[in-house]
Amino acid sequence: MEQSEVYTEKLMNMIMDLVDDIIVIHDSEHTITWMNRAGEKAFGVPVDEVIGSKCHSLFNNSTPCADCVTKTVNVGAPVNVTRRRIIPRTGVECDCTAVPYYENGKLELVVQHLRPVNRG
Repeated sequence: MEQSEVYTEKLMNMIMDLVDDIIVIHDSEHTITWMNRAGEKAFGVPVDEVIGSKCHSLFNNSTPCADCVTKTVNVGAPVNVTRRRIIPRTGVECDCTAVPYYENGKLELVVQHLRPVNRG
């Protein structure tokens, strides 16, 4: 990785860790590759323990959620599907939207954006 790429990645991580909304990035197999600090707080699990696990495990599911937002997105289609989720460990209620990233027509990553409904 070039120095400028390292700088950009570190800067983006710093910025995303300042965001109050929960951001979880996972691959096409639902394996989490990144999560911001808001996710760590909302899920009550350290980021280091989440990386490499399946996104549905954050909701105490052993398989993908029955109404998984990722299943409803299509290549080139606008993302407008939001599902309500409750985080089991903390009881935080969120609206969850999936933003897919495709490369050469293949799903590579999904950015899950979870916005807490009742911020105190």
